[in-house]
Amino acid sequence: MRETDFEKLYDVVVLGAGTAGAAAALAAADCGARVLAVEQFGSAGGSSSLGLVTPLMSPGIRNKPQCSYLGLEIIRRLTREGAADGEHKCFFDPMMLSMVLEEMLSERGVTMLYHTMVTGAEVSDGRITGIRVSNASGTGILRASRAYIDATGDAAVCRLAGLPTRHGDEEAHRNQPCSLRYLIGGVDPDRFWQFLCEKRGEPGKPRPENFDGAATLGQGSWALNDFFREAVERGDLAKEDALYWQFFTVPGRRGVLAFNCPEFFDIEDITDADRQSEVQVQGKLRILRHLRFYRKYLPGFEEAYVDQIASMVGIREGRRAETEYMLTAEDAYGWRKFDDAVAQSNYPIDIHGRTLRNQDLVRREDEPRKYYEIPFRCLQVRGTDNLLAAGRNIGTDFVAQSSVRIMPTCRALGEAAGIAAALGLRDGRAVREEMIRRGAEFC
Repeated sequence: MRETDFEKLYDVVVLGAGTAGAAAALAAADCGARVLAVEQFGSAGGSSSLGLVTPLMSPGIRNKPQCSYLGLEIIRRLTREGAADGEHKCFFDPMMLSMVLEEMLSERGVTMLYHTMVTGAEVSDGRITGIRVSNASGTGILRASRAYIDATGDAAVCRLAGLPTRHGDEEAHRNQPCSLRYLIGGVDPDRFWQFLCEKRGEPGKPRPENFDGAATLGQGSWALNDFFREAVERGDLAKEDALYWQFFTVPGRRGVLAFNCPEFFDIEDITDADRQSEVQVQGKLRILRHLRFYRKYLPGFEEAYVDQIASMVGIREGRRAETEYMLTAEDAYGWRKFDDAVAQSNYPIDIHGRTLRNQDLVRREDEPRKYYEIPFRCLQVRGTDNLLAAGRNIGTDFVAQSSVRIMPTCRALGEAAGIAAALGLRDGRAVREEMIRRGAEFC
């Protein structure tokens, strides 16, 4: 029996074709590299498509710069298809996003290897020499002549290469809560909007094209909180079904709402396969209870049905790479700047299910440039000279990662990694200059 069934050689090999990985592959191809992108599922986009994570959150910087020329192109293409509203807190259709990404990848000549699992990494003298994979063709080796990019979301390549990673918070190594998102179709948005306005004391208020809302059992006074309490008391919902609930409209899909729930607060290690399976199974049971609740309690949902359930668990934070610089909570909260910055953000510290003890974090309110920067060194994996990290698994501490993880930032990080890999750049300033030359906007 052969040790391997196939071997492939490219200039750049990107592991993971999600938010950051797709951007990395596109940017590397734009710089003239022959690129292979490997993905365990059958579609590009990761959390933003397969995970149904919509809308696109804004980095929260004045004048709203997009530190990614590819991010701007993606929004333009989605808007042209009627699948995004074109704003910087951008409502979009996850399914259309995957097709737009694959159109862009195809146009750039990126080779996609879907339904392929990364199973190992070969390392010699501080360099990755090959990535072992498994798919329907058997087992194989993927080699990159220039660089590899770990855009797996959970630093899988780093872990398999025996490189150090971080996991969860610094105290208990517990991950952020995860979700299993879904779409509901058959909704009458006008009736539902009118119902919401009546409960808010705003009858007759015109409906915007896109709108959202949330409810949290036992907290706040939002319009639907009482309905959730009543449903729990009557046994129509379990308490955990109503702990966190949030919806968004979906451009181009009239009568469809996207839900950022159910959320699982008590799973400590979401990188564990058993726990991920638990979320998929228990999440569907909760979604079924949600559907019955909608039909019974909410006007406009009488003919509602489950349109789509995420094929991947909505992981906010898993493993992170150990990199040349580890971004800290103090960096993010204190709006720190770096000479080798490749991304900028003012997205808040966003840790679900935990009260942040930030009394030791200092925010300089006199700082005129109210955003922090992410240095290229956060992408340079420590212990190797040809492996970069991109996306939510770059080098950060737990708190900083909760701000870094949004899609616009992850696209910028993927773009930076792709450019660096293709051009052999080790200086973040040169990487940023190339990003700007191609249309990325920085403050």
